Amino acid sequence: MKTLVNIDNGKKVRILKISGGRGVRQHLQCLGLHVGDIVTLKKSSFLGGPVLLEVNGYDVAIGKGVASKIEVEEVE
Repeated sequence: MKTLVNIDNGKKVRILKISGGRGVRQHLQCLGLHVGDIVTLKKSSFLGGPVLLEVNGYDVAIGKGVASKIEVEEVE
C-alpha cells in the first residue's frame, strides 16, 4: 500500500482510497480530492511539513497525517 507520503516529488498518482473518518473525507472533498482523481505531488517534506499537491490545476496543501490516509497508485 502506497500513500501520498511514500511518493516522490513530481509523480502523478491516482487516488484509490481515502481512510479515516467522515470529517477527513469531507475535508478532502472540499479541497477537490476524490477517489479516482489523478493528482501530482509537487512537494513533500521529510520533516513533517505539509504535502503540496496539484489538483485540477490548483495547488492544495494537506498535512502529513491526512496525506498518510490517502492510498494511491502511480500513473504514467
